[in-house]
Amino acid sequence: MSRSYGDASRGVLWVLGTAQLMILLDTSIVHVALPSIREEFGLPPHRLQWTATAYALTFGGFLLLGGRLGDLFGRRRILTAGMALFAAASALGGFAPDGDVLIAARAAQGLGAALAAPAVLALLAAHYPEGKARHRALGILGTVSSLGFTLGLVLGGMLTTALGWRWVFFMNVPAGVALAFLAPRVLRESGRLRQPLDVPGAITATAGLALLVYACSSAGADSGAETVLALGALIFSFILLLAFLVIETRQVSPLVPLALFRNRTLAAGTLAVGGAFGAIMGTSIFLLTLYLQEVLGFDPLKTGFAFLPQECVVLLASPIAGRAVGRFGAKAVLAGGMGFFGAGMLTLSGLSAQGDYWGTVVPGLLLVGLGVSCVIVAGAAAVTAAVDPERHGLASGLWNTAPQIGTAVGLAALVALARLQADGGLDPAHAAATVGAVAVDPAGAIPLAGFRAAFLAAAGIAAAGPAAVLAGMKTNAAHASRQRRGKPGEAACQAGNES
Repeated sequence: MSRSYGDASRGVLWVLGTAQLMILLDTSIVHVALPSIREEFGLPPHRLQWTATAYALTFGGFLLLGGRLGDLFGRRRILTAGMALFAAASALGGFAPDGDVLIAARAAQGLGAALAAPAVLALLAAHYPEGKARHRALGILGTVSSLGFTLGLVLGGMLTTALGWRWVFFMNVPAGVALAFLAPRVLRESGRLRQPLDVPGAITATAGLALLVYACSSAGADSGAETVLALGALIFSFILLLAFLVIETRQVSPLVPLALFRNRTLAAGTLAVGGAFGAIMGTSIFLLTLYLQEVLGFDPLKTGFAFLPQECVVLLASPIAGRAVGRFGAKAVLAGGMGFFGAGMLTLSGLSAQGDYWGTVVPGLLLVGLGVSCVIVAGAAAVTAAVDPERHGLASGLWNTAPQIGTAVGLAALVALARLQADGGLDPAHAAATVGAVAVDPAGAIPLAGFRAAFLAAAGIAAAGPAAVLAGMKTNAAHASRQRRGKPGEAACQAGNES
């Protein structure tokens, strides 16, 4: 019996891990292919940027809705639908006849990812009970999550060089179809609450988050019209999110019960740590990619391989982080992870114009890798243990949304800080790059002093992380989970009264 359970357990991890890997790969795999796409379609820089931005926009905007849909209609069903949509959108992107169709395909990919991502973590929590088994599974999933972005850079370079940029999209099709076929056969259903969907809340939250991601990713645009659009989107996003809060106080079955945020573990884990994680990682990858290419002269493929030291640490440390959560608690591991982030950012603030990859970049990446391992594993453990099982999809949506918003806001703010520096800059003739959702053109090249300032600011954000963890997570999440199981009658009030 235990053998069959172990085989089934491995099948669950294979399906969920592959889905998670596909989602994260596509946050970066297209970046290396952008020059080839621009050459074939003749896209100007402001439209080429949307090949990356469209995915981030729909992914970040629909995550919260995706998590709630899983709670209401079944997480396995929503995961299957999300991966089927992801595969179909990838095929459309691979056959795209022009830039407009390609951008639409990327937006559809982001929507599929937003449906699937919250279901992955919620289904893992449903298949693995709280304790050693779940922490071990979260360690494996954390390893896959951390490898996704850098592996995307490497695979994107290899596929574009060997087969052409369209294969960056085609590679998703067989994997997505296989997952849509295997998920109903390997995973058991969870969720399916008998509650109506909060349509007004879903519309205002999704539109507000999407506009917020758009406004932040478009910050600092050189075009006056784009700047006005970004400012208008920012104002309108605040109006919609405020309307969302008002709506949620009046709904019988709200999309996000606001009382949930009185759960201090959930609030600290998602808003503080998740947001800080996104701001730090998004900015560091963006700035290091520019530094490696524009200062050290690395090509895109070599740049992807340059991040491998970080990923090797993640590969080794994530399972250890899972065991550490079981022994010391999520609170201690989260605080330690943010400490590693701070040390890594301080190390990277010592970048020099002479090109110090092994002496500065690698030590910084190793420390960041330790931070990634701790935060991803402990954060997921804390969030899933802090709420009742019927809200795992919503909690997973919040945990996935916070880094997306953190990346958008942090990248806009810290890159703007970097570009304010006037001295020690890069040669403008060699400072054109498009990475992620921000375009850096010759007129707006980031000087070396700007890299240092941004990394120091990121270290400050990391320093605030342990403070948020220590102040917010007063109760061990695993202990709270055991209390709920032992006192089912108190489950409803536990989320609001945890302290």
